[in-house]
Amino acid sequence: MPTCQNCGSKWSWKDSFKKLASFRKNMKCNDCGANQYQSMYSRKITSIVVLFPLITIPITVLFNLSLTFVIIIELVLMLVVLLSLPLFLQLTDKEEPLW
Repeated sequence: MPTCQNCGSKWSWKDSFKKLASFRKNMKCNDCGANQYQSMYSRKITSIVVLFPLITIPITVLFNLSLTFVIIIELVLMLVVLLSLPLFLQLTDKEEPLW
């Protein structure tokens, strides 16, 4: 789980998920109120992880699976990816460029 770079407090999964779901650049620490930013490495990893359900669509088509089965697989994968995003969150105290 991510740790505040200012005060060193660990964020819970729930807090991390809320902060990521807000789609803001800066995230305030609940303990010290300092602005925290998602690290460059963390943004790259999360952008790759989010694409994982889309990558599996051609594989399911290749095996000639039924449409309902493909939709169920994709929904489950999307749910797993969304719930696992806070695990990849790393914080920094300054804003970093993506590239």
